[in-house]
Amino acid sequence: MNWTKDKSLVLSRVSVILFFAALIAVCIFAPKLLGWRLGYHAYLMPFYLASIYCSAPFAAAVLWQLHRLLRNIGRGEVFVQTNVRCLRAISWCCIGAAAVLFASGFYDFLFFALSAMAAFVGLILRVVKNVIAEAVAIKAENDFTI
Repeated sequence: MNWTKDKSLVLSRVSVILFFAALIAVCIFAPKLLGWRLGYHAYLMPFYLASIYCSAPFAAAVLWQLHRLLRNIGRGEVFVQTNVRCLRAISWCCIGAAAVLFASGFYDFLFFALSAMAAFVGLILRVVKNVIAEAVAIKAENDFTI
């Protein structure tokens, strides 16, 4: 099978849809799944549910921004200001999720590690956003040059 950029774009779009469906499923079935998972530690369920439901809007916003970013790329609009805004929003959502996960770390140490990972992804996206923003500026300058 010959892998093309169009197939990669389709795979990315399908993945975003699947992750959005998974996010909805987790939000709907979280109490049931946690009841099964926590067992004797059911007293922690409100904390876990708070972590899930407080981080879900950040995840939904990331998926929406990824959808917008992929739509723009599919149109051939790569180095545009809209994509810079999408990357900025995604990075801030990662930082916001990192804050929720950090607070969750006080009842489950694993959340501290997840918080660090989310913050690191947010940092990397900030750098990528800055690179794309510079590319947008260079493209705009080149568009005015004959």
